[in-house]
Parts: sequence; structure tokens; C-alpha cells
Amino acid sequence: MPGPYAGLRVFDLSHVIAGPFCTRMLADMGADVVRVEQPTGDLMRGLPVAVGAPADHLTSAYVQYNTGKRSIGLNLKDPRGLDLALRLADWADLVVENFAPGVLAKLGLGWEVLHARDARTILCSLSTFGATGPYSHLSGFGLVAEAYSGLMSLTGEEGGPPMHFGTALADVNSAVHALAAIGAALHHRGTTGEGTHVDVSAFDALFAMIDQQPAAGAFTGGEAVRGKYGNRHTTSVPSGVATCADGSHLAYGMSGDVFFDRLCTAMDAPELAETYETVAARVADPGPLYDRIEAWAATWPTADALVEHLVAHGLSAARVRGVRENLTDPHLVARGTLSPVEQPGHGEVLLQTAPYRFSGAEVRPGRPAGAIAADTAAVLTDVLGLDDVAVAGLYDDGVVHGGMQ
Repeated sequence: MPGPYAGLRVFDLSHVIAGPFCTRMLADMGADVVRVEQPTGDLMRGLPVAVGAPADHLTSAYVQYNTGKRSIGLNLKDPRGLDLALRLADWADLVVENFAPGVLAKLGLGWEVLHARDARTILCSLSTFGATGPYSHLSGFGLVAEAYSGLMSLTGEEGGPPMHFGTALADVNSAVHALAAIGAALHHRGTTGEGTHVDVSAFDALFAMIDQQPAAGAFTGGEAVRGKYGNRHTTSVPSGVATCADGSHLAYGMSGDVFFDRLCTAMDAPELAETYETVAARVADPGPLYDRIEAWAATWPTADALVEHLVAHGLSAARVRGVRENLTDPHLVARGTLSPVEQPGHGEVLLQTAPYRFSGAEVRPGRPAGAIAADTAAVLTDVLGLDDVAVAGLYDDGVVHGGMQ
């Protein structure tokens, strides 16, 4: 079956993670994505594990974010290279970029230029702080957005330093928000006939995903804003992470009255149900309650055994898994969130795929990632209709680089 975005044409001017992750998901959903790559290749070609032949400059990170795309090498500082880029933008329904605000305009590919050439074009720009506002001139990257957002201040234990999230959270989160905004832009164009400039800020996107505290602070003049959760949630009590006798961990959440009563039954501790009868009582002084739950959990030999006990009492809990354990998880494979990709020089590997399922449409990885600008000649001929003589001249003059037919 075709993907839900089959027929959508995307010109990808992005690099590293945020933009490429967004366009990778579009490619998984059937979009035809053509991306521009510099002669030295995307930064992700150096991180972290080499795959395939060294001459291909392929790494696990690059493959993760760029499977399913065609890559073209253009010298955007050459007028002829710029003209080719503009023609690719004309071909595309959607242009995606994550340069610093203003850089695309300096290259001659800004929103005003694209919109004047084709009023239906959609431009999606991802950046740390967005194209407007008092911070828009600041440089930044993922960790900067995480620090500004306030989200990082909630990590770690009380009294300790904030913690890194263990993933490029700002980048992947803004990519998902961009994907959602692109869908809205396509609907807007479908109803009005007009394209639009979508402006996605990683700072905005991270702040928007903070649960409960911004709204609580807005209604209390900031007084209800709490600090670090650590392994003990301060408002959805009790919810947290506990450790069993063998050192394994489980995550649990039993904050509603019905679920808390079930937990007390599972613990054989009816007195807790009387002491912490209401949500207000549990939130007012959660420390002793968490101490009791964690001491009880420590008497269980393993997290798996305790999870089984809790599930038998109608409660939700899970042993905390490591990433390695999920690399071949049968549920993820069955749902297609892990999908096989035949990567030349390496063989078949299961890769993360856009986590969306549709009836009547298929989400799956496309073509394997290739060498730097591997599809230059093919894109020039198949997309832009140039003949072999014109293509050869562009190579000779250094206007394009990368794969020859």
C-alpha cells in the first residue's frame, strides 16, 4: 500500500537532527524527499558507529535520520546552484530547513522569494528560538533549548544538578511538532489555496510539553510551581520508580483513589488507605508514603515479580527496560516501529520507523541511505529534466557534486 503522504514532494535543506528527523518521518509515510548535502557531508555522517564501506561515509546516526531520501550536492553560493535549488523548491510541495533564522534569506531562498515564485509552497523552518521574539537572534542547539525551557530544571534529584535527558530531546521533540504543523499547513493550503511559513522553535516546543506546572503557576502567581521530581512525582502521588532486591527497577503510577486503594490491598496495608484517603492528603505529605512503598518494593526479589503481583491487582507497572532490550522487541516489530532496512555493505538491520499506523496506508522505510550526495545526477535528470551534457557541465564547473549516473 502507498504511504499516507504518497505524492508529497519535499525539498530538504536541513541538517543534523531536527529537520532530518522530520523529513525522515515524512519519507516513512511515503513522501518523495530530496535533500541537499555539502561536499563534506552532514555532521551525522561522523556519529557514532560506522556502517558499510568507509568511502560511503555512512554511520548509524546518518542512516537513522536519512533513510528513504535522495541526496543532491549543490553549491548554493554559486548562482547556478541557487537556481537549481529554486527549481527544486518549485518542484516541491514543502521545503524544510533548520538554518539559523535569516540564513535561508541570505542564500536567496527565503520565504518571500519562495512565496513569490509559488504561492502554494509551504516552508517549514526549525530553529532554537524561532524567527521572531527577543531571543530569535541568539545561537543555540538542543541542550540550550532544554536549559531555557525549564524542563531540564525538573530532572535529577532534589538538591542535585539538572540532568541530560539521555536523548536529543529538543531536536526530536521539535521535529515531531514540525510534522504536526506541516499537516496543519497542508490542510490550510487545501482549503485556501495558499502556502504558509511554519516557524517551529525548540524552546517553544519544549516549554509547551511541560505537564501541569505552567498552568498551576499561571493560576497562583508562580507559587504552585514545584521543583525536581526525582523518582517521586509531587502531584500525581504515588507515581515513581522503586528498586527491588536484585537492583532492578519498576515504574508505577497509582494516583487515583481507586488505584490507590488497590495498591493498599496489594501491599496488605489497609492503614495507608485510611491515612491517605484523599488526593489532597497524599499530595500534602507524600514523603512517608513513598518511603513505605519503596521499602515494600525492596522486599521483592525482582521487578518482574513485583510487576506481576501489581498487575494481578488491576494496577499498571513496568520493569524499567534498557534500550538494548528493545532492539528486537516483538511488539515494536509487529507494529512496524522497528522495520527492516537492507543497508548495502551491512545487510539487514531493524531501524526505528515513524510511529504512526493508518488503515489503508502503509508506513515503512524507503530506500537505504547512500554516500554523500549520491543521487545528484539522478535528481538533475529525473526531477529537473536536465540532459547529460548539461549535467556534466555542472559537475565540471563545481556547481554540483556527488554521485554520477
